[in-house]
Amino acid sequence: MTQQITPDQVIQAARDLGDGEFTRGDLAAKLGVEKSDIKPAFRKARQAGKIEKTRDDADNTGHFRLTSA
Repeated sequence: MTQQITPDQVIQAARDLGDGEFTRGDLAAKLGVEKSDIKPAFRKARQAGKIEKTRDDADNTGHFRLTSA
């Protein structure tokens, strides 16, 4: 059964990474789940203004950072 990831867990994982920027793949790896498993929680965190997109790299991978909100 797939673990239900919360927006708070996504935000904490981003803080734990310690880097300025991260990808959804980085967060999924930190949480030990598949990237698709964090999609709903990640979306909620973005909609709440906790995460913002900074850029897309050459492979069209989105990079994000935590906001101060």
